[in-house]
Amino acid sequence: MSTTEVAPAFTETLTADEWQESGGAGTLRHGIYTQVLEYVVNSGVRYHRIPMDRGPFAGKKASSVSTALKQARDGKSAPKGVNENSIKISSQGANEKRGTKGVVFIENTNVPEDES
Repeated sequence: MSTTEVAPAFTETLTADEWQESGGAGTLRHGIYTQVLEYVVNSGVRYHRIPMDRGPFAGKKASSVSTALKQARDGKSAPKGVNENSIKISSQGANEKRGTKGVVFIENTNVPEDES
């Protein structure tokens, strides 16, 4: 092949948005849920929230993030000390009237409640 010839296209190029929208980020992002759970367990803090208007989950539905966290918690590769009894996960959806985008709540029951 000469330098002026173009090799056949084995791939299609995508913008970052096209890649994300077509599901390319899905397999790579799967590990982020385990990372969140590891952080919660290692933080020494009982109560956490994940806003859906910023950060790595910006624009996601709170219910989808909550479900993915529960699947990571209940899966075979869950971090040590993470199970249904130790990590409680819930979500609150978006509220257009209040201008909120939704939030996921995580409670690490291994950490005692503050007595303040």
